[in-house]
Amino acid sequence: METLTPYLGFALFVLVSITTPGPNNIMTLHSGARFGLRRTVPLVLGIQFGFALMIAIIAFGSAQVLSRIEGAATVLRVVCLIYLLYLAWRIAASPPPDLQRPLEDTAKPIRMIEAMLFQWVNPKAWAVAIATVGAYGVLFGGTLNTMLGFAGTFLALGLPSSFAWASGGTLIGRLLRSPTHYRAFSIIAAVAMVAAVAPVLFQGSL
Repeated sequence: METLTPYLGFALFVLVSITTPGPNNIMTLHSGARFGLRRTVPLVLGIQFGFALMIAIIAFGSAQVLSRIEGAATVLRVVCLIYLLYLAWRIAASPPPDLQRPLEDTAKPIRMIEAMLFQWVNPKAWAVAIATVGAYGVLFGGTLNTMLGFAGTFLALGLPSSFAWASGGTLIGRLLRSPTHYRAFSIIAAVAMVAAVAPVLFQGSL
């Protein structure tokens, strides 16, 4: 039983990290409410596979780049803020659906590739990835096992979590009965998305 304790601790850490509110989950919640579960699938896959790839690469050693290249963290922080504001603007400015003619709705959810790229400028993703590598880097033994262990665990727990957030969004979407309701929800989601990571950005650490 003692040998399982570190793995249970790691699983709990992953579960808390991926289920708590953050930009990924807020994007998924909004997309579920605005576009429904089926059209949110690419966003979910982009988030989960993008982060799995990211943490595998960091586990391989690229996290050292930030400490070795002068100004790298500052540049990453600026890029993060710009891309975060862009995605928040897309959410806030997304037009409400035509409730009378839903089949004519031309709005598009965030694409899979956009969600994958966002992981690299998502400060919560960086914080979770670096904390994971630092705290549990010796858990699986060997670089390849560590990469696969981290990526596999986050995928196995992350996919159900993201679909749960998306499903929650679809339930919220059923309560939004007018364009005004949609606009208000979109603005609140955009503000919450920025607020979720602003403390990390302005504290000067990723």
